[in-house]
Amino acid sequence: MKNLLILLLLLSTVLGANAQDLPATKAGYYSWIYLKNSSRAMKGVIVEANDSSVQFIDKSFLTRGKVMASYKLQVIPVSTIQTIKYRKRNSPGKGALLGAVGGALAGAILGYASGDDRCEPGTWCIFVYSAEEKATMGAVLGILPGLGIGTILGSRRETIHINGDQSTYNLSRDELKKYSLTGN
Repeated sequence: MKNLLILLLLLSTVLGANAQDLPATKAGYYSWIYLKNSSRAMKGVIVEANDSSVQFIDKSFLTRGKVMASYKLQVIPVSTIQTIKYRKRNSPGKGALLGAVGGALAGAILGYASGDDRCEPGTWCIFVYSAEEKATMGAVLGILPGLGIGTILGSRRETIHINGDQSTYNLSRDELKKYSLTGN
C-alpha cells in the first residue's frame, strides 16, 4: 500500500510538471506544418518558435483546443520545414454564423425592396406576395449561400513559405510567435 501511494505521488508530480511547461494551455490558433520530405501535413499547435526549430504538439494531444496533460512535444528543425499554415481556432464556425446572418439580411432587404406584387384585373396570377412576405422568403433563401460563403472565408489559412531556409524563417519568426501557445 505504501509503495502504491509513493508511485501515485511520483506519477502526479511528473504529469503536473509536464503540464506546467506551457504558460497557456488553450490553443488560440491551429497550425499545419508541411515538411520538405512529406506530402502530408502535421496538424496541431505551435508551442514556441525558437532560433532554429519549432516546438509543436500534434492534434491528437488536443481536446477542444486544450492541451492534454500527457502531451508529446515535437521539435522540428527549420531546415526540414517547407510551409507553415495557421488559422484562428473556431474561425470556420464564426464565419458560417456571420455569413448566414449576412445572407439572411441581404435576402430580406432585396425581398422587401422589390415591393408588393399586383395582379391586374383580367390577368391570371398564380403567386402574389407582399413586400413583407418577399422579405421573409429572401431571408430564408439567403441563409444557405451566406452560410457557405462565410464558412469558406472563415476556413482560410494564412501561409508562411520557409522552404528550409533559415533566413526566411528568421524574417517570419516574430509573426509565428504571435500564433504560438507561448505568444512570445
